Parts: sequence; C-alpha cells; structure tokens
Amino acid sequence: MNAKKVFLLPVIISLMGHAALIGASSMVDLRDRERTGQPFTVQITPSSPADPEREEASTGEILPKDDGDAKPVPAGEREDTVNIGSADIKYAAYLSGVKKKIMRIWKYPEAAYRKDEEGVVVVKMSIEANGRLSQLALMTSSGFIHLDSGTLEVVRAAAPFQPLPKQYDLSRLHIIASFNYRVEP
Repeated sequence: MNAKKVFLLPVIISLMGHAALIGASSMVDLRDRERTGQPFTVQITPSSPADPEREEASTGEILPKDDGDAKPVPAGEREDTVNIGSADIKYAAYLSGVKKKIMRIWKYPEAAYRKDEEGVVVVKMSIEANGRLSQLALMTSSGFIHLDSGTLEVVRAAAPFQPLPKQYDLSRLHIIASFNYRVEP
C-alpha cells in the first residue's frame, strides 16, 4: 500500500503542474507579434467624416457619400460592430478570414498607380449571418476616386464571406476597415 502512495504522489503532482501550465499558456496571445509582408495594409484608424473640400480639390468632383442608411435593428436580431484588426479573441479568427479573402484579390487600382495617388480609405461592411455582404459604405475617402472605388470594388468582389459562427449569436456583423494605399519608389 505504501508503494502505491509513493508512486501516485509524483503522478498527481505532475498532472496538476501540467494543468496549470496549459491553463496559463491559454491566456497568452502571441498573434500580435506576427508580421508578414503585404501588398497593402489593413489597419484600424479612428474614422472621421471625409473632408469635401479636400475631395473636390484633389479629384475635381465631390464624391458621393453612402451613410449606409442606418436602419433600426428588428426585434430579436443582434448586431455588433468591430474593427478588422481587433484583438478581441471572439472575432479574431473570423476577421482574419475576411482580411485574407480580400487580400487574395486586392490590387492597386491601375489608374491610381499611374498617377501616384496615395491615401487611406475607411469602409464599413455589413455581413449577414449567412456570410452575404448586405451593406458597404465609404466612411472616409482618400480624396481620390480611383482609390475609393477600387476599395469598394475589391470588397464586393471578395463577397460572400464565410457564415458567421453560431456562437456569435448575431444576425449581422459590421466591420470597419482602413485600406492604406502607398506607392513605394
């Protein structure tokens, strides 16, 4: 009987130690340190209304703004808004998939590239529970029509996306994304 206790004690201590290590390691998120070369960057910036004077001066015309015609959420439906670069573990995997799908087909708009146009375009995309893109709105213009329309076209072309995971319990997810266009010499 004594031999069994001597044998079981180290086994129990080992199991408890392993459980503690596994629990502690699940609290650490190392994905923020992952950096890869990308043809464009999608990052979060606080959105602010576009400046019509800047748009008019840079393109010669005022770009139409789509406010997305915000509608009240019907009873029983849930929505959430998140930035595409959010570190929220709940949405990280889904947002990564959306970002990768857009990046696979993205290219610098040819007309904008020829004119060395650079800027930041902020869009709001609304994805239904089934993955369908229901709304796409330009929140902040780059000031260049080719960059703005190119961004909207690439997001539309990337749709539909994967259905929202059931555990989100959402009917619609709004995603805010910034597209930074830079021409490197």
